[in-house]
Formats: sequence, structure tokens, C-alpha cells
Amino acid sequence: MASQREAIIFIHGFYLGRDRNYFIDSLSTGFTEVLETPRVEEVGEAKIAGYAGKKFKVYLDLENIKEVDVYDAYWNDLISQPLSSSNLKNQVFRGIYMLFYWLITRDLFALKNSPPLLIGLGISLLLWIFWFYGVIALALVALGQEPNLLGFSISEDWSKQISAFGKQMTNWSAWLIVSGLFSFVPINMIADIADFSTRYLEENPEGKILKAKIRKKVAETLNAVIESGLYDRITVLGHSFGNVIATDVLADYQQKFQVRYISMGSSLKVFSSKSKQIEEEIKKCFNNQQIETWIDFYSNQDWLCTKTPIPEGCNSMKFIYKKIKIPFSLLNQLTGKSHDHYFMNEEVLKTCLNFKNHS
Repeated sequence: MASQREAIIFIHGFYLGRDRNYFIDSLSTGFTEVLETPRVEEVGEAKIAGYAGKKFKVYLDLENIKEVDVYDAYWNDLISQPLSSSNLKNQVFRGIYMLFYWLITRDLFALKNSPPLLIGLGISLLLWIFWFYGVIALALVALGQEPNLLGFSISEDWSKQISAFGKQMTNWSAWLIVSGLFSFVPINMIADIADFSTRYLEENPEGKILKAKIRKKVAETLNAVIESGLYDRITVLGHSFGNVIATDVLADYQQKFQVRYISMGSSLKVFSSKSKQIEEEIKKCFNNQQIETWIDFYSNQDWLCTKTPIPEGCNSMKFIYKKIKIPFSLLNQLTGKSHDHYFMNEEVLKTCLNFKNHS
């Protein structure tokens, strides 16, 4: 018999450029508008000590109704100033650093087994190069008015020549054509996501502090829900980069209460190819007895994700792959819109609600 009260801890990806409630509202809309069976109704606010979430009633049949409370483990307020809004000097030097950081990646060729992801990463790289080209051009132009822009002095003659070259860069026909083609793509957001991901992965004090702050904030939400003692089952639901954070939190999870882990649109393969620590965290989750099952949703129409890798020597018995079809055009796949479609997929939504034995 189904549990009568369940909780979902939702760990989202990046909100950059979106409303604070965008993803939790997307999930709510999926529950109440997409699903016909079971019928789901949003009935107000769920409250525990220090936290509030959304409360839903799930009508399993005429006699069985259960409550599912969803808590948004929001962490985007810990993101510092976006790279795209910082000064040109910082954008130039940070851009050069990121280029070398991502080009020197161990096991990069392992991604060849995931063609959609490889295509998506290739497009993202081209867009990032397009952004960086624009930054370099603007910086060169600005040197004409501010010779000390980059932190060292340049002679007036050199600064004028460099500035003139920067203006030529922005007037090249190829640049103008590409600018028109990509005018609908959020270039700055791609640069900001790349910058944050790099800071998160770096094994330096800044990276470790950032990870610790995000882990602490998300873990506090999970612990508060568990310690409330109100729930028969708890699910940790991750989307996009939220899966990297969820995996970090659950790797060392040792509460007596077992949890389910559902990952949607995971980028763990990309980040584990760059970070040995993330690879180890994935292994810990597979071998953690307090994670009762791990369900991984992915789609070949989502060019920003791939299947979560199963490391050697791990217990894969509790791991379930679920491939879904996303009915999006090539353009929507190219622009990344298909990456958010999990919130509107019937199979995903039913799995989140633990609705079994129904088609």
C-alpha cells in the first residue's frame, strides 16, 4: 500500500536569468496540469521548522489519497557576481583561464560514447568562444581610451593601433553574420554557467568554500525534513547541475532514514571527467546503503545531459536508467529548451510521486 505522506527535496540547476520560483513552479505545473492519472491538486503550503514548501494531494483512487510535500532546496543565492557583469579585465583573464582549464580534461574522449552530449558540448564551446571573441574585441577597443585597462601600461601609439584592430574585429562580416544567427541564444548566461562550474570544481580554497556552503544549505533542508518525523518516504530530486550538488550531499548521507534519489538531465558524466572528487562521490552514492534506489532519467533529445556513469566495482542493483523521448524540434534542442522538459514528462512526474503499477 502506498505511503500516506511523502516529501520531495528538489535540488535545481541554475536559475540565471529566470524567476526565483521558475523550476518549482514548473514541477508544480507538471503535477497538476500534465498528469491525468493520478489526479494531483495543490492544496497550500507545507511547513516544518524553518522551512516552507508546496503541499499536494495525490488521488490514487476513490479511497486512497496521499499527501506529497515539495521543498525547494534553493542555493542560487550563493552564486557571486556573474562573470558577464564584471569588468572587462576580469572577463579577459578569467576567459583565458577557463579555456585552458576545460581543454585539459582527463577522460575527455570517454564522452564520444554520448553523441548528443558531445554535440551539445561542442555547440556550447562554440558559443563560449563567440562570447570570448566579443570580450576580447571590446577590451581592445577600450584600451584606446584606457591604456592601463589590463593592469599594465601600454604606450599611446600601441593603444591606438590595438583599439583600431578591436574595432575591425567587431566589423568583420563573419562576426556580424554569427551575431545575427546567435542573437536568440543567451550567450552571457552560458559564460556565467561555465565560470560558476569552473569555480565549483576547482580544488582551491575558493572552490572548497563554495562547495561547502552549497552542501550545508541543501543538507540543512534535507535534515529538517527528516527530523520533522512527518514523512513515510523521502525523495531527493535533482535536475541538471542540481544532480552534482545532490550527489555531493548524498555521498556522505548516513541518517537512519533511507531516501530515494531521482536524477533528471544529469551532467555528472561531464563533471566526473573533470573532477576525481565527483567521481568518488558517485561511487559513494552507489555503495551507500541509506540510498534505497537511484533512478536516472535522460534523453537523447537533451543535448546537455547523458546517462550517469556507473563506476567499476559499484553496486548497480539499485540503479535504474530511464530513457525518455522529448518531442522537441531540432531548434529547441539546440537552444537547450529540451533540458527543462522533464518537468512535463508523464513518466518522470509519476516516478517523483512514487505512483507505481500504473501506465
